[in-house]
Amino acid sequence: MATATRNRPRRLDRRTRSARAEGLDGRTALLEAAMDVFAERGYRDASVDEIAERAGYSKGAIYFHFSGKDDLFFALLEERIDRPMREAIKLLESAPPEDDMALEADRYFLELVSGQRELLLLDHEYRSQAIRDSRLRARYVNREAKLRSALAKGLQIRLKHLGAPPVAAPEQVATALLSLAFGLAQEKLIQPDAVPDELLGDMFALIYAGHVARARR
Repeated sequence: MATATRNRPRRLDRRTRSARAEGLDGRTALLEAAMDVFAERGYRDASVDEIAERAGYSKGAIYFHFSGKDDLFFALLEERIDRPMREAIKLLESAPPEDDMALEADRYFLELVSGQRELLLLDHEYRSQAIRDSRLRARYVNREAKLRSALAKGLQIRLKHLGAPPVAAPEQVATALLSLAFGLAQEKLIQPDAVPDELLGDMFALIYAGHVARARR
């Protein structure tokens, strides 16, 4: 095993000489530049060359950290949307029964809409292209499957903490809740007054109450 590790080819560092000399990782700078270029150009028209130039790196630096434009986009989704969502799900799993998690859903929702407006727009654009392009769709579907699975697990744990009956198809419920959250986020970008800040939490509470009522029939 040790021999195989020693013989493994080292990853080529394609950063510019100045970036290496300054000891800069560059990943964060590249993501910030990607976000700016995506916001200005849209996902389809953004180029790796422009992103690298905006960040002050060579194009090779992008390929040191990422496999390409697609990878940059998904890294932004992971860091700015998916990771905070998984943190919220962990809180759902660990919060005491008396905590009102509808308020936590509202907090995440408001942070998402106010802090990630451009990324939500890009996500909508990418999703529209992924519907038509099977190559783009495969990675997007995989990302959604992971979020759905995490939320389904979190919901079952929360229901157990509350002493409520489990849902028969947790991943289907998770799909509906994720679609509701992201759908309301898109709607709030278009019509802010049509989506009150507490609407998502209220809808989650109603869904929970409906689940309990149906289970007790």
